[in-house]
Order: sequence, then structure tokens, then C-alpha cells
Amino acid sequence: MSPGAGNDRRPAAVREDQSVPPLRITLLGAFRVSRGADVVPVAGARLRSLLVRLALAGGHAVPPDTLIDAVWGEEPPSGAAAALQNLVSRLRRALRTPITVTPAGYRLAADRAETGGPIEGGPIEVDALRFELSAAAGRAHLRAGDPVAARAALAEAVTLWNDRPGAEPAVVAAAAPAVATRLAHLSIDVVTDLADVEIALGRPEEAAARLTGLLAERPAHEQAGALLIDALAAQGRRAEALTVYERLRTHLVDALGTDPGAALRERHARLLDVREQRPRRTLPASTTSFIGRDDDLVRIGDLLGRGRLVTVLGPGGAGKTRLALEAARRHPADGVRFADLSAVTEPAELTAAVLAGLGVRVGRRRSADDELDALVGELGAPGTLLLVDNCEHVIDAAAHLVAALLVRCPDLRVLATSREPLTVDGEMLVPLGPLALPSPDDRPGPALATAAVRLFAERAAAVRPGFRVDEVTRPDVVRVVRALDGLPLALELAAARLRTVSLADLAAGLSDRFGLLATGSRTAPPRHRTLSAVIAWSWDLLDEHERTAAERVSILPGGVTPASAAAVGAGPALLPTLVDRSLLQLVPETGRYRMLETIREYGTGRLRAAGELGVVSGRAAAYYTALMARQDALLRGPDQLAALRLVGAEYDNVLAALRHLCAAGDSAGAIELALHLTWYWQMSGRHSDAVHWLGEALAVPGGGPSPGRDRARAVYLFHRADVHSGLTADDRAEMPELAGRLSGDPDLPGHYRVIGPIMLFLHDEPAALASFQRLAGDDGWPAGLAHLFLAELAENAGALDEMLVHVDASLECFRRSGDRWSRAAVLLLRARSRRYDDLDGALADLREARAIADEFGGLSVGDQIHRDLLESDLYRRRGDADRAAALIRAAREHAPAPAVALLDAHEAALLLDLDRARELLADRPPVTGTTRALELRAAAALALARDDRTGAERALRDAVAAALATRELPLLASVTVTAAELAARRGQHRDSAVLLGVAARLRGAPDRTDPQVRSLTGRAESALGGPEFAAAYSEGRASGVEAVLARQELAGAAETGA
Repeated sequence: MSPGAGNDRRPAAVREDQSVPPLRITLLGAFRVSRGADVVPVAGARLRSLLVRLALAGGHAVPPDTLIDAVWGEEPPSGAAAALQNLVSRLRRALRTPITVTPAGYRLAADRAETGGPIEGGPIEVDALRFELSAAAGRAHLRAGDPVAARAALAEAVTLWNDRPGAEPAVVAAAAPAVATRLAHLSIDVVTDLADVEIALGRPEEAAARLTGLLAERPAHEQAGALLIDALAAQGRRAEALTVYERLRTHLVDALGTDPGAALRERHARLLDVREQRPRRTLPASTTSFIGRDDDLVRIGDLLGRGRLVTVLGPGGAGKTRLALEAARRHPADGVRFADLSAVTEPAELTAAVLAGLGVRVGRRRSADDELDALVGELGAPGTLLLVDNCEHVIDAAAHLVAALLVRCPDLRVLATSREPLTVDGEMLVPLGPLALPSPDDRPGPALATAAVRLFAERAAAVRPGFRVDEVTRPDVVRVVRALDGLPLALELAAARLRTVSLADLAAGLSDRFGLLATGSRTAPPRHRTLSAVIAWSWDLLDEHERTAAERVSILPGGVTPASAAAVGAGPALLPTLVDRSLLQLVPETGRYRMLETIREYGTGRLRAAGELGVVSGRAAAYYTALMARQDALLRGPDQLAALRLVGAEYDNVLAALRHLCAAGDSAGAIELALHLTWYWQMSGRHSDAVHWLGEALAVPGGGPSPGRDRARAVYLFHRADVHSGLTADDRAEMPELAGRLSGDPDLPGHYRVIGPIMLFLHDEPAALASFQRLAGDDGWPAGLAHLFLAELAENAGALDEMLVHVDASLECFRRSGDRWSRAAVLLLRARSRRYDDLDGALADLREARAIADEFGGLSVGDQIHRDLLESDLYRRRGDADRAAALIRAAREHAPAPAVALLDAHEAALLLDLDRARELLADRPPVTGTTRALELRAAAALALARDDRTGAERALRDAVAAALATRELPLLASVTVTAAELAARRGQHRDSAVLLGVAARLRGAPDRTDPQVRSLTGRAESALGGPEFAAAYSEGRASGVEAVLARQELAGAAETGA
């Protein structure tokens, strides 16, 4: 049914996206080598030292003498070079990772993240290299005047060190003592640099803790001592700062016989000068570190510098209070005052409550004007900043009070937190979203760089010492933080649960997040002690209509539009109000509204409790069934791009509707909606989704035989074969009858009319071809699809001229229907055929197909690999083997694991580096079909390149058998060319010429652009003379295809060539 899918020669596994775990080498702390969750054993001190020295080179070649010194030190064995080569071979086998030999020495492939160079042989991560890069990046940001970025990079370096600052990593010291010493010194510098940045950013508490630990290990480190004094002084802890100075001075005098340097003496003098002490601030002290929100802090500081009222907005638990407190600490005001409004219950008491919070006594008989006058007197000093926290439940009173204060206190600035704006003139807003989240497949390093993971990890380590994010814990940690939307309070509540539950149980239990996170800090405000209380606080501030709207749109996991809100019975006019209440977020780029998952589940829980969930979900299902019916019809015409984007935007909502129909037992409704998605699944490459959801819809009880069920079953089997690389015997037995019913359905929509012939093809090829030809007799969109399948079948049968006729007809049908997506698939097919005699034309087709695919958001992973391999072959034919190999290596970066074997076979066949080719083909997991034939063809070519004719004969014989089993004539033609090479190497040039003719017959045309075919042709013509070569070539080309497939011609020629 898919363009290109009817005879897709790629393994189905290519189409499934699976990430390949990197090889991770841990040198800092305990030595460890791992790939994913699996430990890679590296046995023996010598093997470890070899690996350490290679890993530290960061992908550069290491001279043999350096490696010998690292492994054996001052006592190298006799024949050290041979011993080293043997050790390298052992290490290569242990790691299953390339170690290449270059004129400069041995080189371990390294990850681009560490070296900035290309990835070869798969990703490798070395923590020591990443530590140095992070440290260098931090210092570069410092020089550039970017302390926020510097802090992030230096913090990552400190995390990676994973040991006492200044301690030499033992495994590095054993192999490279000078490097170990350098790293140890750098670890101290990183700690002091990070502390310096933290002080500059107004985070002296974190700096003080860091520097105290460093001084415990290095009591004479003057820079660390000076910075600790600064950190303590910034917190008003003058006495402690003086104690640090005295302790450091004593140690310097007693242990080293020297006095403190000028920097320390200057700080001591400042501490003794009480006139330099800062004014007292009234902000509550923090009990935990502040993580993330660096951009928001910068924005608040900028807005307070330009205006006088800044309001931090966000849903409950988003961290508004903590962010505002941190911003206030960093603000260069002469006095910062804090007022928490959460306990205020009566708006009339607001001013008195603020005065009380500021420590001002208020007489019982004071009027409201007296209270305001007192507050103005308290806040009227120049340079004052007032932080007003939790305004949402007294929003009107808070707005009037702030407006009055700003008028009467010309130098006052106000920083407020609320779940909705104050709506006061001059107000500037800082909307607060979730913390930065990791991608689902992020590795530990990138995942830990996100604020959500850092917060969870730090709070988790506080209740479970030793907790860290590594390859084992990463999947569950990412699952937790993403499920909780990166809401800081939810993450802290979840981390606290690790006191009593395992991480795996925590991740699994988040389907009942409100029950799981039902306990929190006893000292927290009641509204922050449980996740449910956080959301309920906001819900209770809504009026009845707003609550109804919020609950009903909560069933839409993929976002809300005015149309979908109306469909579920939520007034579209209320959506902006819910944005103001921080229960929805407007995504400006799309115009859609988004509700955080945690808030959404609270809303659906309320619907369920009220018995309304089924009714509202039913409305949504009806709306999305009608919407998808309209969009499905557009996916095959000129409006397909807009339709594809709309379905993609609503996809999560559509699946929620489909899930509801299945759960409600609506068999007909579920099948109808699933059928409207079938072409979207095809265009987007979502074959697994198609198998799952069609299977779910078909499994709903109560659905009797119907044309819709037949269509769903047929598409299900089609995608199942695509995903699972095969069908059961029962599936195959069912298909002829199913194909017959589909062919007899007069109302069958156009894109389903091709499925019957495809199914029939497995049982009755002539009947299937006749069906395709009947469809191709029309001139509409289905005819274009039929011509595409017929073109692929013709290519596979070696009928290249017939293939081009069908390609041109298919392009014309799709042009008339306006289907550019299908046109791109046909262009790729035409590029495959043009490569034999028109490389420029083939590249032009490929580029046009790429441009069209980019309009639609790119190709699926499998289609992308298919295109990359075709482009690689075109550049190989143009004589640019390096670029051909680079394209394959780039494709390997995003390839699923099962597709790597296919890419390896293609790269090995280039024979750019014989050692590399041998590594690519060695110890491969078993594969079948096309990939197996290509591996064997590459193995035969490699054997010929090494002048191993016996090995080439053996591999070639197996390659012929594997290619014949696929019945793919172009593949068989490529194997035949390798057989011709073997014959030529044995001096049997007539046999080589015959085989070249057989290859031309198999592919349906001479191959005028392949360098190997041109070389073989030239050698055979020189050896035989033009007339005799032409006769032998014609003899091969005259071979009947059936005879070739029966191995009467090809097998005999291969044996002769052997």
C-alpha cells in the first residue's frame, strides 16, 4: 500500500527505530567499561592500561612506544611490538569496537561529543575527556562574560569527577601518571571556578558547601579559602568567615612557614570593617540548593531593571516562590522585603497581613488608610524591592494594594508570584513552564544536564545516599521526570518517596500519581504537602463554568483548540481565562492550548468521580472520527501537507479517542476511526502504531463480518508483515479469501484497492499482476499506486524498460492528483534505475525526492537509510568512495540496531580500508535475506582484495545461494559481477565476459557507470579482443532468466570462475 512498500527489499527491521547504546569508559573513580546496562569485562591490568591510554587520546592515534610504556613501564618484553599487537587484538575482541592502525599508531574510535571529530565504529564516551571538555567550556564561558553558561558547564565537570578534588584517578595514574596529575590539579581548579561563579550569581550557600569540602582536603589552598570567606560574608556569616581566615592563617604559618597572601589579607581587613556589611534582608533562608531556571532568573533581573512590577506566573508546584526568592537575593537592591499572602483569608485584612509579615506592629484600631500609610513608610526608602508571594486567592485586593504602593513609593519595585496576572498598569510577566526535560532516549550525560533530572537526582540523593543517574537508573529517572511534567514540587515529592519505594516501583506507580505522592514535608504549607493539594488549590479558585471547562478539556492529551473545546462541551471563550489561571498554556507557534499532564489527570479524575468521563470522551471520539474522515481524504491530494500536519498535531487526541472506543466496546466505531488513520500511518512510517491499534480495534468483541472489518484486517496484516518480517501460516491461509472479498467490494476506497492484489501476489502471481494492470488502466490516484507497484515488480524481474514505462505513468498520475509525497517515492525508484547510465539524472531525482520529503518533515528511519544507501552508491559510481563511506557512517548514527548489519555490508564492500572491512564483517550476528547476500558478496570481494581466491570462492557460492533465495534480480546481478571478478583474477576472461552479460540480463540493462564493471570490461576486451568479448558477453546476456534462477547458467559460471 505504501509507495515503495509492495516490493521493499529492505529488511523490515530497518524500519524500527532502536538506539544503539554507546561504549562508556569510566576512568574517574572506579574503573568500568559498559555498553548500555551491560558491563564489558576488560580483564587484566595490562589490557586495562592499554584501553586507558587509547581512551585518553580522544580518537587520536597513540604511538606504539607510548602504549608499550603505558602497559609494561620500564620492563617491556622482548618483541614488544608483537606483544602490543596481540594485546590490541584481545582488546578489540573484548570491546567489539574498532581499533585502527594508522602510520602514527593505534587509534580507538571516539565519540564526536568528546573530540569534535567523526564517529567511527559506533559511539564511545570517555568520562575523563568529557570532564576536560566541560572544564574548558566553563572557563571559555567565563572569559566570554556568561556566568550562567559557565556554571552549567563547570557543574557538569564536578559531577563527572566523582571523587575527592585533587585525588589522582588510580587507573589513569597507572597508565599515564602525568595525565593523572594534570587531571587532579584541574579538578581543584574546576571546584574553585564553579564556586566563584556561584558567588557571582548570588548562590553563596552552594559555594560555601563546595569550598568547605575542598578545604578539608586541601587546608592550605589560599584561593579556596578566599572564596569561602566571600561566600560566608555574602550570607552575613561574618564570624564564620573570620574563623576560616584564622584557621587558614594558622595552617600556613605552622605547616608551611609563610603568611597569608595579599588576597586573604584584603578580605580579612574587609571583614573587620563593619561599615562594609550589607543591610539586613528579610528573605527566608533556603534549606536546599536552587537548580535550573537560569534563563528565568536573567529575565526577572532584566525586567526589574527596566520596570517596577514583575509577576512570576505558573501553575501550582512550578517553583514560583523559590524562583522569586532566588531572584530577590540576587537583585542589587538596598533592602529586600518579603510578604507571604498564603495565610490571608479575607481581602480586607491584606494590608495588615503584609505589615505583620514585615515585622511592623499594627494597632487594632488603625484604619485602612493608616495601614497603607504605615506600609508606605516602611517601603518608601530608595532602592527597596518588595516580594509579594501567593497573590492568586486574593488577586483583586493584591492588585489594588500593589498599584497604590507603586504610586506612593516612586522608588519601590515589586516582584509578585501568582497563578494569574495582577493586571496592573506596567505589569511585566514571567510565565513559568516546567523545568527542562530530557528526551526519552537521552544518555545519562545529556539527561543529567537537564534541570528536571538534576533536581530529582539531588533530592533523591538526599534521602537515599549514593543515588546517581547512570545507564541503569536513567530510563526510570527519565520516565519519572517526564511523567511529572518537570514540575519541581512533584519532582521533590517523588524523590522523597525513594525513602520507602524503589525507583522502578516509583516509575511504575505514576499511573496513580496522586495516590503515590500523597505525603510530603510536614513543615510545608498544607497546599504543598501532596500533589493533589497543589492542584486543588488552583481548582478551588475557579468558578463553576471555569471548572467545567477545565475538567472537560482535560481529556485531550494532545492539546486543545477552540473547535475541540467546543466539541467536548467546554466554552472556547473560557480558554484564555484558563491560561490566566495557569491551568492551560498557549503555544504561540501553533495557536493550540496545552495542559500539563499532572493537571490533566487531576481534571479527568474529577470527571470520573462525577460519572461524566464516558460522556465527555464519547463526544471527543465523535468529533475526531469526523475530523479524521475529512483529513484522510485530503492526504492523497494537493492539500496533503496541511492535512498531514493537522493529523500530526491532533494525533495524541485521536489515539485517546480510539482508546476510548475500544474500552467502551464500540467495535464499529473503533474500526472506523482506525481506518481513517491508515494512510497517515503509512505516510509517517508508523507501522508499529498501525499494527497495535488495528489489532486493538479488531479485538473489540461484538463486531460481525463487514467490509470495514475486512479492510482493517487486510491493512493490519500488511503492516504486520512489514514490522515483524513475516506472517504466520494461518495469516497466509486467510489472505486469498480476504483478497477476494476486497476485490468484490464495489465501494472500496481507492487506496484500499491495491491491498487485494498485494495479498494475492503471495499465492497467485499472474492473477495479482492482472489485478494491478486493471487498476493501472485508469488514470486516477489508484492507477498511480498500481503503476508504482508494477514498476517495482518489473525492476525485480530485470525488465528495466518496462519499469521506466510504469515509473513515468505513476509520476503523471500523482502529478494530476497533486500527491507530492507519493511522487517522492517514485523519484527514488527512478533514481535507482537511472544510476546505470545517467548519474547526474539519478542525483537530480534523489535531490528532488529529498526536497519533497523535507517539506513533509523528512522520511521514516527506514526510508532514510534506503535513500542514504542509494546516494552512497551514486557517489561510489562517480569515483568518490570517501564520500560514499561518509554517507554510510552518517546513516549508521540514526540507524536502528538491526539495520547496522546492512550498512556494515555496504561499507565493507567499498574496500577503502581492508582492516576496517574485515572488522565490519567479523563476528556478525546471524542475518537473512538481502542483508545476508550483501554480507557474503562483501566477504567475497574482501577475500579477492586479499588474494584469497579459495575464501572468495566459498563466500561467493554462499552469496549466490542467498541472492537466489531472495529472487531479487538486481541483487543477483551484483553478486554475478563479483563472480566475474573472481573469474578475471584466475585469468578466465571469457567466463568473466559471460558473467558480465548474465549480470546485464539480470538487471535488465548494461551497467555503464559501475567502476568495477568498467574495469572488468576493459580487462576482458584487452585479453580477448573486441569481437570475442562481444560474443561472450552476448552469450551471457541471452541467458533466460528462468535458467539463471534455476542456477543452470550462473552457478555453472561461478564454478568455472572458481
